[in-house]
Amino acid sequence: MNAKYRIAIILAIMLAVSYGYFLQNPLNWNSVPRLALTISIIENGSLTIDRFKDYTQDLAYYEGSYYTDKAPGMSFMALPSAAVARYYLLSKYKNVKWVSLFSGPTPEFVFLEQWATVTTSGLAAVLTALAIYFLALRLGAGAGGAVFAALSYGLATPAWGWATAFFSHTTAGGCLFLGLTAIYYMLDSRACKKRDVLLGFASGALLSWAVVVELPSAPVSAMIAVYALYSARGWERERIFRVVLPAAAGAALFILPLLTYNYVITGDILTSMYGYAVYFPEIKEGFFGLATPKVDVLTSLLFSDKYGIFWFSPLLLAAVLSLYFLWRQGRKGLTVIITATALYYLLLNSSFAYWTGGGSTGPRYLTPMLPFLCLPIALLWTVAGKMVKTVLLALFGLSFALNLVCVSVFMTLEYEKDLNIFTYAMFPLFLNGENLQFSLPIRWLFSISALKSHNNILFLIPLLLFLAVCAFYLIFTIRKSGGESWQSSDEKANEDGELKDSVI
Repeated sequence: MNAKYRIAIILAIMLAVSYGYFLQNPLNWNSVPRLALTISIIENGSLTIDRFKDYTQDLAYYEGSYYTDKAPGMSFMALPSAAVARYYLLSKYKNVKWVSLFSGPTPEFVFLEQWATVTTSGLAAVLTALAIYFLALRLGAGAGGAVFAALSYGLATPAWGWATAFFSHTTAGGCLFLGLTAIYYMLDSRACKKRDVLLGFASGALLSWAVVVELPSAPVSAMIAVYALYSARGWERERIFRVVLPAAAGAALFILPLLTYNYVITGDILTSMYGYAVYFPEIKEGFFGLATPKVDVLTSLLFSDKYGIFWFSPLLLAAVLSLYFLWRQGRKGLTVIITATALYYLLLNSSFAYWTGGGSTGPRYLTPMLPFLCLPIALLWTVAGKMVKTVLLALFGLSFALNLVCVSVFMTLEYEKDLNIFTYAMFPLFLNGENLQFSLPIRWLFSISALKSHNNILFLIPLLLFLAVCAFYLIFTIRKSGGESWQSSDEKANEDGELKDSVI
């Protein structure tokens, strides 16, 4: 196995362990109705969640029954893992309950959510980071730059925290980015019937599934599809049909669960349950709570010390400069779609009535744009001198530390004070070391270890040591490979001008 794939495996292991190490508040209002829908489908073949209605306010009410007001994609994705976890519990314990009359959702419910989170949000974040790595290499970034960009997304942005919660943001963003990656590989490769069909189908399926997971993904899916069609305008007609027809089939097939879900409940395939939200009346105003973007909100989402994305990930400041290098490299269409995606989420979030996201540590609605912004950082790293790389490493280290604090303490913090969230909330809670958000397996391991009587912050030491060992291995492998070319024959041909399929 060559160095490129060994590095990919280590990246996947690093991130899988980092995400599996934590589990965010499993009883929050956002995740409870998602898992409630999963349980109801498994046990009753029903879409109602009436027995869970007292434990969340993210509810929709329609014709006498309660439903989740969320898009159903995450609930559908969790069906296999939740079914296996439920089977295990029922085979081991006689009396398994998901809710208690007095305490609400039970430990058994949390056990199911642990597995649901790992196999949805966590897995999606790992695959997204790997897509950043491989696409960065495809764009001509060096191995170091590709690894830096992948780890920047995975461990130095709020994607880390949301990968450990049964929320939709990392999965939706991952589907969008993976769809874009599939499209770029087609655009940047020679015509190949089998590959064109597979990548065409995959891109359509991923862009559609992003909408099933999170409805606001629809405009970005459409923009990426337009980018693909425009970029392929010079193709032969036969190849266009060979790609477009499977893409359309994939899109239709994977949007079907959402349309069916809507129809079974309301009799209308296009009716969203957001319109029947119980506790958030402003959702029913305007277009599902959307109005004109607000400049003060936009400024807060970027720079405020309570919600500003640059406070939670200073490394993203390098993304603007990185886009310049992507543009100069000739990938103008890719630069435009990345910029448009970021602007879309910023404008969407700043126009939403509930723009703070309720119990949210940082601007969680911006999470889907993060992989797009991290990709071009690989190119900046590749062309940077020692001084710029030192600055990038410093920004990475700071961003990693901030997001380690967030994922350890709480990603669903309801912070009402108009003060710096880190100095007045996150740091004190982190240093206190109580009630840190470790996953169930990690809690069990440390409950039987010598560390169980000490401050919980010590539980982070094994993770940090593991990440350090993996980082040293990555550095060693990259340096050992030296000037080894990891380009495929397609990429080499592209550089020599042999490929006619242009990418804007």
